[in-house]
Amino acid sequence: MGWWQVQGILENILRKPALPVGTLLTLEVGETPPFHARPISGAPQPQGRPGYHLLDGQQRVTALWRSLNGLYPDFTYMVNVDSNEEPEIDAIRRYDNKGQRYPRWCNSPVETWKRRRIPVEMLAPDEAGRGRLKVWSKEAAAGDMDFYSEINEIANELRGRIAKYSLPFLSLPLGTSRDAALDVFIKMNTQNTALSAFDIVVAQVEAEMDASLHEKVEALKAAVPGASRFGDPGEIAMQVGAILLDRPPNRATYLSKDFGASLAKNWADVERGLLRAIGFLAEEKIFNAKLLPSDPILSVLAAFWATAAEGKDAKGAARRLARKALWSGAFSERYQKTSATRAALDVRQLIAYRDENGPLPELLDRQRTPLPTVGELKTGGWPKTKDRLGRAILTASLRIGGYDFADEAPFGQESFEKREYHHLFPKALLEKNFEKRDIFCALNCALISWRTNRSIGAKPPATYIAERAKEIDIDEAEVSRRLSSHAIPVQKLTTGDFNEFLEARAKMIEGVMLKLCDGESVGLHDVF
Repeated sequence: MGWWQVQGILENILRKPALPVGTLLTLEVGETPPFHARPISGAPQPQGRPGYHLLDGQQRVTALWRSLNGLYPDFTYMVNVDSNEEPEIDAIRRYDNKGQRYPRWCNSPVETWKRRRIPVEMLAPDEAGRGRLKVWSKEAAAGDMDFYSEINEIANELRGRIAKYSLPFLSLPLGTSRDAALDVFIKMNTQNTALSAFDIVVAQVEAEMDASLHEKVEALKAAVPGASRFGDPGEIAMQVGAILLDRPPNRATYLSKDFGASLAKNWADVERGLLRAIGFLAEEKIFNAKLLPSDPILSVLAAFWATAAEGKDAKGAARRLARKALWSGAFSERYQKTSATRAALDVRQLIAYRDENGPLPELLDRQRTPLPTVGELKTGGWPKTKDRLGRAILTASLRIGGYDFADEAPFGQESFEKREYHHLFPKALLEKNFEKRDIFCALNCALISWRTNRSIGAKPPATYIAERAKEIDIDEAEVSRRLSSHAIPVQKLTTGDFNEFLEARAKMIEGVMLKLCDGESVGLHDVF
């Protein structure tokens, strides 16, 4: 559950009058529980056999428990008691740097109260919460009894609201079958509310396999740590699992009765495919979702790599075919419409082509899946947005090396967060004579370090390139090498004609694109 959802739950509960946060669904259980049970994350282990299972509302109850007990490592939730009518919830993002926990004021009750904030964990309506509030309010008041009285008056009134809040629930009686309970659960969440497909699959797996899909996802995060950089690992696993079953990765597939059990049975293939696919993407200089041109590409590659041979020659052939599929999907409009159906079809055809000498897949057929022309490459939007062609252009240029203009560091996973989207021709030089879509086009973009970006400012390319070369004492050949490692036509950049530059860079990107879509591994030698 996202921080904004936790924030919303807390605000609804603390309002006066309070607002609903949805209906829970419980099932009374006997000696033999029909579902795999697990305690709420962070809650004490239950003593004895539980009398009820919470079938629907697990995320809401977990969010309430964890926020009231301060168990979110990346956020601290605080009540802003200075808001006008109703208390507002601030979600403060936390992070560590050099052994310090930031923002530092959150660590100090005195500084927190100066901002008229009270941590939500002080409002837990139990003895533990009462004890925390007593200690915190004493420290926050710093000996001022008026502050101490005010803090406790406000906090105890809010604690009372939480204690009196009623969570409505529907309880299924003892003896309700697993199928009936699952049917009620799905109907509750597909008719009036938008429960995620993943939550429904969780229920299916636990009903059919007596196993926890949440536990499998946590294990997947440990085995494939890079998966989280591309999105929610549970959602990604469902997409890959569907394609491995030769079915489109969409809600209809996820809600089918047999999908959960089939996903659990194929989990090892899902995990292996994701591990190999993310490793392959790293080789292609695509390290996270911000660099991935099109979302379906990851699930297509994972399903492809799940069954690819491991041997040297066979793996090399698989890598070349995967490269064709990756960049063909990135540059073409293949996944712009009906992407779920096409993803399943493409994997089926790619595997047949790889293992059975089958016909050329539609994805690789230039008649059925054409690549953009030079003119169309000019329409690629700013890569920082989710513009598919813009991202394809940027990632293809970085595939060559992407050396920083100043420090010469090649582009890699560790350097991504330190780089910025830089206008090769600064906005200030173009905005009087060119449309915004031209200024913010992918061909006018390079990913460079923020320090380099700040030093360039709004200077013409010829000026800032000469200044950088002089400052770090490098010759023109080295300047050209670094710029060329981004597929930048150096001569056209320095002459100052923006239109000629766009034309030349589009042709250069086209050459890189064609090589990649043909399975070749490009490098600096291809453009310099």
